[in-house]
Amino acid sequence: MAVDRVQAGTVVLTGAASGIGRRAAAQLTAAGFRTVVIVRSRERAHGVVADASAAAQHGGEVVVVPADLADLAQVRAAAGQIREMGSVAAVVNNAAVFDLSRTAPKLTVDGIEETFAVNHVAPFVLTDELGPALENDAVVVTAASKGLIALPRLRLDTDNLDSRDGYRPTRAYYRSKIAQLLFTAELARRGTGAAALRIPSVRVDDDKLRGYPAHLRAPYRFKALFAADPSAIAAQYLGLAAGPPAERARYVDERGRDVRWTNGTDDPQVAGWLWDRTTALAGGVTPAA
Repeated sequence: MAVDRVQAGTVVLTGAASGIGRRAAAQLTAAGFRTVVIVRSRERAHGVVADASAAAQHGGEVVVVPADLADLAQVRAAAGQIREMGSVAAVVNNAAVFDLSRTAPKLTVDGIEETFAVNHVAPFVLTDELGPALENDAVVVTAASKGLIALPRLRLDTDNLDSRDGYRPTRAYYRSKIAQLLFTAELARRGTGAAALRIPSVRVDDDKLRGYPAHLRAPYRFKALFAADPSAIAAQYLGLAAGPPAERARYVDERGRDVRWTNGTDDPQVAGWLWDRTTALAGGVTPAA
């Protein structure tokens, strides 16, 4: 499928080494995009490069930029490399950390709890640093979670923003997803096309599953019987990246249908507060309007 809106445009994609991201990279190159994948190392990129290169059509190509999203200096350096490549049509913030085996908070080199750092702060910084390169009709897509439906009362903790105190991996993860939704909504208010994709439980690739602790493998294999096909979710990323930006932020489900904003994420005051707090947490960045 060739894409008319941004034919031969550039899409920046995080979390492309496996799962949804790996499929999305292949679909984006097949649609004719130059797909810049940010991965922790070039070694981790071998699979996605092979898949995306094989799928490429209409002038699409894949470019690797290595960076660890848990290190904001590396995020900024990666964005600098991408800016030198020219304009950016879309950013897909797909990368996420959700480690159920973790029993204590793990802090990044920047002193931020890792789940919150990778899932929220890194996309915030990446968006800022790519700001000068974003096209006028660019869209920034973030990965939300359908799991928030089961936690309707969960909110950010203003005194424990990155959830390090009383750490629980599930709570830390879902609070980071709330932060992503608030960021998406606020980004649109400030003039940048923005959308969040509500992702359900998705089948985990076998090679990734083998790296999970033994006690987690069986539950994930069972969940795979009912989980979504990562290729289908990747197709929604493609649709959001290729489609025209809406006047307001969109929140869509795995079928591309607009859904209700939950967990207080439609509150502009909370979103503005989080924007300022994240700015300070990230070292004073100010994402472009």
